[in-house]
Formats: sequence, structure tokens, C-alpha cells
Amino acid sequence: MAAPLSSEPPADRAEFDAFAGAYDEALNRGLKFSGEAKEFFAEGRVRWLRRRLAVHGHQAKSVLDFGCGTGTACPYLFEGLGIESYFGFDPSAESVREAAEAHPGAAFSARAGDVPEAAFDLAFTNGVFHHIPPDHRESAVAQVWRALRPGGWFAFFENNRWHPGVHFMMSRVPFDRDAQMLFPFQARALLKTAGFEIVLGDSLFVFPGVLAFLRPLEPLLRGLPLGGQYLVLARKPANG
Repeated sequence: MAAPLSSEPPADRAEFDAFAGAYDEALNRGLKFSGEAKEFFAEGRVRWLRRRLAVHGHQAKSVLDFGCGTGTACPYLFEGLGIESYFGFDPSAESVREAAEAHPGAAFSARAGDVPEAAFDLAFTNGVFHHIPPDHRESAVAQVWRALRPGGWFAFFENNRWHPGVHFMMSRVPFDRDAQMLFPFQARALLKTAGFEIVLGDSLFVFPGVLAFLRPLEPLLRGLPLGGQYLVLARKPANG
């Protein structure tokens, strides 16, 4: 095993331990207003990411899911990206236990020291950084930096702070009520400070379920801050 990462937790461990067994139920209290369940968004993020990576000719074989929770993204990353190995890290031991039971073919840990250094082609995070206190975010990004190989990519998905509907839905989710969302420009600045090269920024999930017939238009709207989430796709320099 390579040198360990920092033990600085990316989110409140006790908070998510308490919700691990009923995570989906709690999350769906907010998502129900979108007209979709969590699986729709999990699959949609990976499908979008696959297209964006393909444009740049990047084929990831190993993925770090940073703040993996109960492992929702795991099967979508395997199937959607065609990866060979997956490592899910989350400081919530109960969430990791749930994830390992649900996905026995993947590796999970609640210990930052178990995450190998310079081992991954791609790091993926979704809705994690709004749970990290602002003064801990740089150290969390540094963990991801060290875990990536030189030339590796970081797919940073976050909830859109510009979107009033997102604020409403998050207010209905017990573990999201006190979250401190990042604006897209804050996310880009955070990654740039760590040394990442920003490749692109996209907005996605513009139309709710009742307007699903308009979703084919969403790729045309990716440059506007209209979606419920955004993606900042960044790259660690090859000499990093």
C-alpha cells in the first residue's frame, strides 16, 4: 500500500452514521419534488461523465469514489465507464458497511489511510463538499490530488447553489438542511488552488420529471447555470 492520505474527514462521521440505514428514505424526502428517484440522477451523472471524458479521449480503469456514502454510484461507474477497479472512501463507518454489503465486488473503507496514493485514473465525488466545513475543503481536495496518478481526472459534482429548487429540496432532507453549498466559481477556484487544471464546467438536470420531454435539450443548455447540479471536470497535470 502506498503512503496514507490525511486523516482529515470529508464530512461529519456521526451525522452520516446515524442515517446510513435509512439514507435512501431521507434523501427521497427531497428528491420526490424533482419527480425522480436517486437512481435516475446516479445513472445520469455517469452517462454525462462518460460522454465528456470520451471527448477528451480519457478512459478510466480505476476510480476513487470520494465520499461514497452507501455506494450508490458504484454499479453505475462499473457499467457506465467500464472501469476495472473501484475504491469507495467515506468516513462514515456505518455507510461503508452498508456499501460493502450491497457491493461485495468493490473495495470500501472509512479510513483515509487505506486510500492508496497515486493509484487512480479518475476521482469522482458527488454532493460531498457541501458537507465539508469551508476551512477543511482544501485538505479534502489535497487527499484527492494525492490519490490520483499524474494525468488523472477529477469529476466534481455538486448541487447548484444558484438554483432555488435545490434549496427547497435540500431543506427537506435531514442531513442536508445545514449544508453549505458552493457556487460553481467557488468549486473551480478550490480545484485550481490545489493545482488542478480546469477542463470544463457543465450544468445538468435542468428539467424535472414533469418536463422530461424537454430533456433532449439539456446538452445545449450545459453552459448556463440552470440545472440542479453542476460538474467541474479537472485534470491533475501529467507532471503533478
